[in-house]
Amino acid sequence: MSNVIEDELMSSSVIKNLNVLDFDYAPEELIHRDEQIRFLAQMFKPLLSSVSQNAIIKGPVGTGKTAIAKKFCNSIVNIARKQGKIIEYVHINCRKRSSDGMALLGVLNHFDSRFPDRGFSVPEMLQVLRKQLQKRDAQLLVVFDEADALVKKSGSNLIYDLTRFSDESSMEKIPVSLLLISQKDVIPMLDPATISTFKRSNALSLNKYTRDELYDIVRQRVELAFHNDAMNEDCIDLIADIASEWGDARFAIELLWKSGIAADHQHVEMVTPEHVRAAKAETYSVVTESKLKNLDRHQLFTLYSIAKRLKKDGTAYVNTGDAEKTYAITCEEYNEKPRTHTMFWNYIKEIEGAGFINLKPSGKGQLGTTQLISLPDIPAEIVSNKVEELLK
Repeated sequence: MSNVIEDELMSSSVIKNLNVLDFDYAPEELIHRDEQIRFLAQMFKPLLSSVSQNAIIKGPVGTGKTAIAKKFCNSIVNIARKQGKIIEYVHINCRKRSSDGMALLGVLNHFDSRFPDRGFSVPEMLQVLRKQLQKRDAQLLVVFDEADALVKKSGSNLIYDLTRFSDESSMEKIPVSLLLISQKDVIPMLDPATISTFKRSNALSLNKYTRDELYDIVRQRVELAFHNDAMNEDCIDLIADIASEWGDARFAIELLWKSGIAADHQHVEMVTPEHVRAAKAETYSVVTESKLKNLDRHQLFTLYSIAKRLKKDGTAYVNTGDAEKTYAITCEEYNEKPRTHTMFWNYIKEIEGAGFINLKPSGKGQLGTTQLISLPDIPAEIVSNKVEELLK
């Protein structure tokens, strides 16, 4: 047994740097988010003149909210340092710290990792924070990530207290700036007094990534995380196609990582589209046995032909012309008469509607109006085996 464990642990991997595929990793260059980082820089420029500022970033999962915030906040800290100013930046995940006390403790732990986690009220903790900032002659920039979790559980009190931090002591201004991150628009969840501390224009809304943007993000991660030639263009295309349904870069990166793991399990040196399909099936599969049983015989022939062709060619896509040829051969194997081209096209659209395949227009170099078919959800081998069983 120990030999088996050692063999697996010591075996080579297509992945050279696993950290790059971590959700918390922020690459040096954030692709397709320059405009948004520029917008934050414009909003928070007053910090360099020691004037506090509050803002919000909102957008769906996997649109780069946290990565943008980390990138920007680390940059402004370094730029301020060059000007002889100290900005202390603290990032709090409110999903993990959803009460005022826990969130504030997270801020204080930045200054003193041994600060006791009980025995202090929120007003007392705010006083300790004031002393820490005075001692360092520093201003504070706090990011409340998933801020809606904090507001839902504890209301707006802490956010209000921090936005009014400078007003407390007219003797010495200590600027505290807040950046709230949320999937939802958090402003309507705040009470009127807290809303008044946020400018409506200080909101950055992120849209889902497009298919082409996801392609660029996946390509960048492949270059950073995988050995040279360990993944071909087809796989990057397929991952971008699959993730574009949600516009979610996190999902794309998870697919990329699991595709690498699937290749490692087989001890091969290259990731193939079949590994990507296996990763999708494991992560989020819409293909079920019962859905397959709902297909009629010629729909099954059509799906079988696509899976068979993809498996044989080892590609991510098959064009409709090649799929139709394979369909005709499949029909003959099962002593059935192939249906007309129009009927075949109807079967294609029906199994696409049922979620088994994706269609996209072919690129340059392809004749006519042929479409490319991909099987995004499950390995071609598994599909062909399951359909074979049903056809028996």
